[in-house]
Amino acid sequence: MISEELNLYFSKADDYKVLETDQQCIMHYSIKESSNKDKLFIKDHMLMFVLKGNQGLLTPNYFYKLEAGEAIFVKKGSIIVCEKLKEGDTLECILVFLTDEFLSKFITHYRQLISPSELLDINALGAYQFYLDEWMNSYVTSVSSYFQLSPAPVSELLKHKFEELLILLVTGQERSYFMSFLEECLVKENSNIQVVVNANVYRSLNVDHLAYLSNLSLSQFKREFKKRYKDSPANWLRKKRLERSSKLLLTTNKNINEICYESGFNNTSHFCQLFQRQYQISPLKYRQKMTA
Repeated sequence: MISEELNLYFSKADDYKVLETDQQCIMHYSIKESSNKDKLFIKDHMLMFVLKGNQGLLTPNYFYKLEAGEAIFVKKGSIIVCEKLKEGDTLECILVFLTDEFLSKFITHYRQLISPSELLDINALGAYQFYLDEWMNSYVTSVSSYFQLSPAPVSELLKHKFEELLILLVTGQERSYFMSFLEECLVKENSNIQVVVNANVYRSLNVDHLAYLSNLSLSQFKREFKKRYKDSPANWLRKKRLERSSKLLLTTNKNINEICYESGFNNTSHFCQLFQRQYQISPLKYRQKMTA
């Protein structure tokens, strides 16, 4: 069943439909206006097909930006980042959510499609990104038609569509890599705090986001962060982001809004207040003074 958190997040979309079984779901949604402040924790493994517009995804140590015609399979523990759309653009996506149990049963049942010697020792950075070929476009078309049916397809038919999707990937050109990635998805491990922080220090993520990407509770993350960096996460991030913003003010011609977002802040007014408090001068006056 779709979680309350997912339902709340996607209910803000201009168009939003869900097909679900007792554990898995397929979702279609479109958005005409978006803000890069919107983020959603992914608690199950997810396949995303971008049909129009652009979309961002964060794994613990990498940021992926997808354009129309691209797709990605992300391991649970990632974050959807809603990218700002160009004026007049629409974001349209199909999402497929899969549980550990479903993936484990699939691997067991279809392991004969890949010989053990074909499996690879990979580090997929938490995601498998690919383009939509003719087979995958055909799959997307067939799934899209299901959202128009009334009554909705029965649960057993949807389960076959989940399997069909994975079979297409397992039998594709990167079959060995994909099956290896599936097995990696089922490996539970804590992400290295330093890797997560270094990869995301200048993204507009708060401490909760970083703790989630590190596969730690908020209290565990704060405790481990303090041991490593000798400072609280919020204070350390604020200082690093302000240092970056001051450098961008002096070395680029970017406006305050651009510098705000590129430094990891998501509110220009709040950024200016923090900058004033740190440097006793506004960002614009700082630029004028230091470059005079």
